[in-house]
Amino acid sequence: MAEVDHAALEANKDELEAIVKLTEKAELELALKRNELMTPIFEKRREVIAKIPKFWPTVLQMSHAVSEMSEPRDVPALDHLTDVWVKYDPKDPRLFDIILTFSENPYFTNKELVKKVRVRPGEDGQDEPFSEDFKINWKEGKDLTNSKRKKDELDSASFFEWFTDDDASLAQYFALEFFAEALSIYVNGGEDNMDDDDDDESVDLEGSEDEEEEEHPKKKSKK
Repeated sequence: MAEVDHAALEANKDELEAIVKLTEKAELELALKRNELMTPIFEKRREVIAKIPKFWPTVLQMSHAVSEMSEPRDVPALDHLTDVWVKYDPKDPRLFDIILTFSENPYFTNKELVKKVRVRPGEDGQDEPFSEDFKINWKEGKDLTNSKRKKDELDSASFFEWFTDDDASLAQYFALEFFAEALSIYVNGGEDNMDDDDDDESVDLEGSEDEEEEEHPKKKSKK
């Protein structure tokens, strides 16, 4: 079994650390450039999908990672979701706000629920992402995260508990994948039907039926 040459690593430690720093700097610049290019595209997308009824509630249910965060009791509240936006810090793409906008509803008074992701020094000296706590102003008797709810309603956490969780891992997925690929998720009927190598927002609005018809002879030819 191959083994790591620790002596060689130690001998070249300074040079390797310099390479790591250069890599991090390049990745930061790439992320900033991507945000610069994609923001106006997402703004245009925002205008168009606003014309599609319940676009965001539908996409939430189509995404495995996001739907697993929610329970059936969350659905009526999430049906009031009208917009999702990710606002990045112009100088540091690691810092961003996920902004969920809701229409007036019987559950809470907030017009916007915000998931803020920031960074802080970790135990190893490296910056680590975390999420700031956000207060949801629940209307009386409508708190979907209330610990006084019946036990059988608390087997899984509510989607809205995400706003008080300091774990930023799902927030990063939400911003970098769910938000970025929302149109593709919607058009393809879920993440399972998306091509793994599809890295852009291009979607086929007419070809799905033709593709299904073509799949059958291809499968027969393999027999």
